[in-house]
Formats: sequence, structure tokens, C-alpha cells
Amino acid sequence: MTLGVTDYRLMKNCDLNGTHQYSDRLRSEDIISLLSPRPLWKLMRGIVRAPFDSNFAGAPLAVCWFTNFSCNAKCHFCCKAAEVRTGKNRFPPLNIDKAKHLMTAIRKTVDLLYLSGGEPTIHPHIGEILEEAHMLKFRSVGMSTNLIALDKKPEVLDFIDAISISIHSPDVNAHAANLGVPPEVAHRVFENIEILKNHPRRRNIKVIVNCVINRKNLDKILDMVEFVKNLGFLLELVPANDNGRTPEDLAGNPEYISLINGILEMRKSGEAPHLAGSTAYYKRIRDFKPFRCFPMGVPNVLPDGRLYTPCDISGQHAVNVLDYSNLKEAIHAAKPHFGNYPCKAGHCFKAGIIERSRLFGLLTR
Repeated sequence: MTLGVTDYRLMKNCDLNGTHQYSDRLRSEDIISLLSPRPLWKLMRGIVRAPFDSNFAGAPLAVCWFTNFSCNAKCHFCCKAAEVRTGKNRFPPLNIDKAKHLMTAIRKTVDLLYLSGGEPTIHPHIGEILEEAHMLKFRSVGMSTNLIALDKKPEVLDFIDAISISIHSPDVNAHAANLGVPPEVAHRVFENIEILKNHPRRRNIKVIVNCVINRKNLDKILDMVEFVKNLGFLLELVPANDNGRTPEDLAGNPEYISLINGILEMRKSGEAPHLAGSTAYYKRIRDFKPFRCFPMGVPNVLPDGRLYTPCDISGQHAVNVLDYSNLKEAIHAAKPHFGNYPCKAGHCFKAGIIERSRLFGLLTR
């Protein structure tokens, strides 16, 4: 059976006027409210200190832990494609005891934990990991997923506060082409949206649809805006990058520029209040201008616990957090490997770190 755009346009909690029982919103206070006063003070003090102290290693706000690099999709634009290809051998997941040790070290330094991959829902211990995060009382736990296996691991929804779901077109066949999977697998994604929408904790879970703009879905993005609005979720539009660098097929592309300009107009008119990201963010991804990066603001951790920068093209894998009592000590030990903070080279482009770098940058002005 061939499924098209309209097959999932109106979902169960929507009426024919496009209204819905529950809609997500993203406000600055949503982010600030996740931080307790002490970590927030340390964060602000740290980023103000950065420009004046060359030995400063960073003031972390959260941690992104790539729990595993195994994946059940083959997205052609995946920024972790190299790691996914070698995931089972080069980056085996930690056993549950070491995973708990790692989260304990992270929790001593930050309030916020975000789990990514690969595909976290196929990690053999993902349920236990999320339950442990709950026991450690992180103020917020988020997770990214392509939703393919959610029906097999619905218990993950019992322990998370935010979820980023990867959908790159409302059309099943187009989404399948983006995921690199058969249409019947992509169909499962849309079926699993219902599990998420109807979960008893839905009101406690902020849902963000992550859509990567690339050459295969450029003509589907406006459909995505409407589709996600009707779902009542937030929409995060992120341009694909070329191994961490500016995407050649999007930069200067008149169709892409026109699309982002149209998105900016929709935001200005109030037509698309569900679009996550600031106006400055959309201008940045339209023009692909370099920006200051605060890599240790949200440090990345490999499946085995190694700390590294979010700049994929740097190849900077340094110390292992498991060798230290807390994340702060690991970051300080990694400073000689990572160089000055913040990075002002502007030689890479990853849209996912633009907004958080803007937050850190604004606080240093």
C-alpha cells in the first residue's frame, strides 16, 4: 500500500480546523526552569570567565551521551555515519554497571542529560539506563530516536522529559528514502507516533520533531511544517552538513534560500508558532556564516565514556569520564587536547550547536 502526505495529516487529537487538545511550546523559561540555582550560577560565572582565562575548560550546561552507534536506519545525511558503520566493533556500548558509573559522574556536575546515538532504543540496556537517570534525579532527561523501534521499547517514555523524533517528510515513501529503509519500516514510524501521542505521560514529555533539510526532501519541508503543526509537536529544522562542514548542495542554493526566507516570514506572521529556534538561528542556517562555538557548554560523550568535542572534523577524542570522579574533572583534564574555549576558528558547521552557542555567547557580552 502506498501512503502519501495526507495519510497522516490529521491525527487523532486534531479536528478539521487544525486545532488539537495539547500543543507543545518552547519558551526561554522552559530551559531556565530546568536548572537549579547553583548550577545556573556556576554556568553564568563560567562563561563570563572564559574570555579572560586561557586555562578555563568550560562550564557545562548539559551532557549529550551517545549511548551506542548501532542503528536501524541508514540516513544518507547522518552526521555520525562513520561511527554508525563501525559502531558494533569500535564503539561497543557499556555494560549496565559502567553505564551507571558514567551517569553518576555526569550527574555530579550537570542537571540535564540527553541521550543520542545511533539509535538509543536498540541499546540492550536503554530501559535500565533511563531508570537509573530517574533514580539519579536529573532535572531533565531527553532522548533522540527515529521511532522505528518505539513499539518494542515503549517503556522508555516512562522516564524521559523530552524526546526528539526524526521525521524528514510526511510522505512515507519520501521518509523511507531519507532513512534508507523500506517503506514498510518508515510506515512503522508513523504508527509509533500514536504510541507517543496516547501515552499517559504525554503532557509531561516535550516532543520535538527533528527534520534534516537535504536534497531529497527540500520540496517537502513546507508539508512538514503543516504536518507537525497538526500533530501539536514542535518542529526543529536542521540543514544537513557535509562531514561537519557547510553543505555544498544547500549553501547558495536559490531554492533553499527561498525556503528559509519563507520560514522566516511564517514565523514573523505567527503562522508557525511551533517552529523551534530563534530568528537569528534561521538567518544563520540560511547564510551559513561562521559562529563562535562553546564545545564544552554541552560536552559530548562517546558510548565508552570518552569525552570529545561536537566538532566531528576535529577527531578530538580525549579523556574518559569513567577515569574521573565527576565530569568537571574530566573536562579540565581534557583541556590540553581541546584548545581554547570558546572556539573562534569558524571552520565547521553543525546547526545543532548554533542555538546553544548563541546562549553562551549572549551571556559573555
